[in-house]
Amino acid sequence: MEIREATTEDIPTVRSVARESWRKAYADVVPESVIEDAVAEWYADETMTGIIGDDEQVCLVASDEDGEIVGFAHGATDDGEGDVLRLYVHPDRWHEGIGTALLEAMEERLTEMGAERMQAMVLADNEMGNAFYEDHGFEKTDEAETQLDGTTRTENVYAKAQ
Repeated sequence: MEIREATTEDIPTVRSVARESWRKAYADVVPESVIEDAVAEWYADETMTGIIGDDEQVCLVASDEDGEIVGFAHGATDDGEGDVLRLYVHPDRWHEGIGTALLEAMEERLTEMGAERMQAMVLADNEMGNAFYEDHGFEKTDEAETQLDGTTRTENVYAKAQ
């Protein structure tokens, strides 16, 4: 497996990985139409191009031995805080260590960018996502609310000192 900085050529595959991950992780919680709308908005070409070209953000992709992108992570820094904003692995490749490798690479990059502490937010309904961060040394420090499909949803806020 290789982890590298994303390029604009990776955007369609990143969008596909996000869509499939959301479908699997939130099938019983979020309607399919909401997933489609969210993915179309959050991973639009223009949005992703801005992320990839921003010095305060980083988007990493993980590719397998065949060069196929199987996961990605998006993070940013702000005043010593590193935010793991998104981390998804294609559901067909869950439990292979790809998420762990992406998280470690993201933490390293954000630390290089000046982060002294890491934060991640996960929908409370995402049991696997919450367990993932807890298993990797993050502690739940707070809860927040977010709007998705016009519905207020609870997010768990996790933090980890570097």
